[in-house]
Amino acid sequence: MFKKVVISLVLTVLSVGAMNAQNLGVRLGYGAELSYQHMLGSNRLELGLGLSDFGGALNLTGTYQWVNPLVDNFNWYIGFGAGVGLWDKSAALAGLGQLGIEYNFSFPLQLSIDWRPGVSLVFSDGVDAGFWSTSVGFGIRYRF
Repeated sequence: MFKKVVISLVLTVLSVGAMNAQNLGVRLGYGAELSYQHMLGSNRLELGLGLSDFGGALNLTGTYQWVNPLVDNFNWYIGFGAGVGLWDKSAALAGLGQLGIEYNFSFPLQLSIDWRPGVSLVFSDGVDAGFWSTSVGFGIRYRF
């Protein structure tokens, strides 16, 4: 029941957000996730909803990113955030970092590659602290 409520809330937030999205696409890495980016001045918020390769966990991540220009249409970004994972009878809370590079084409397409390390607390029969995860991801997004 809890999992269904969380999934419904997440899908509602992403649906409403997609109407105002500035970049919307997918990030492939430790699994696959829908990726939504919303600019906040020169920085941005990135939200991801997906399934991980780790036991088919449903994941929701959010990172705040500082976006910095390199040359022409290339940017690099660094950020931090949090994540929640749900699978079987377990759940996890994570603190995340993110470091990446992106290219924005002259037409509305963005390609990116990034590294997202994290530290998780896994809740099952007890609490397993200090679970470390890391993911290299490739993103492809439509720019609105």
